[in-house]
Amino acid sequence: MRLRRVVEARPALLAVSVGLAVLSVLGSAGCTAGGTLGVSPTGGVSAGSATPEVSLTRIDPGPPPVVTVPPPAAGEVARVVVTKQGSAKAFRNVPGVPVAEGRTYTVEVACAAGRATEGSSYAVYDAAPGTWGHGEPLYSRPFVCDGAVQRTVHLGLPVGRVQIDVRGLPADAVTAYALIRPE
Repeated sequence: MRLRRVVEARPALLAVSVGLAVLSVLGSAGCTAGGTLGVSPTGGVSAGSATPEVSLTRIDPGPPPVVTVPPPAAGEVARVVVTKQGSAKAFRNVPGVPVAEGRTYTVEVACAAGRATEGSSYAVYDAAPGTWGHGEPLYSRPFVCDGAVQRTVHLGLPVGRVQIDVRGLPADAVTAYALIRPE
């Protein structure tokens, strides 16, 4: 009976030993120094591997990038500017001139947040009287909130008034804008 208990305890003892060995390697690899540590699927650990399967992200990414909202341009169709006000965001929609027949347009969008994130999008809506906020967007596209200016060019829009909006901004977004200009 005693021999059986020792044999049953071996897998648990082995798991504890492997766990301690991994912790020992992690401690000696300098995890708090901001390095990257690779972990293989079999449970082995390799410090400084060329293509890690697991990477650790720094907790404090630093200040968000600065996004400068450009001044209005001649022929601008619409814009929305979002700024952080306390824990909330303020959205300011600025209508422009109606879309002209036969013209193509460029959408420009940028967003700054504490961490670069995906999941935001802009949407262009019909802004004829009585339509704002109703129905599906005429055009929509995702963008990354990382401080970079992103453009969609050669966009054809229906004649008349349109408006642009941004959706899904991260909670820590400090500035964002989207605008539509003629090419």
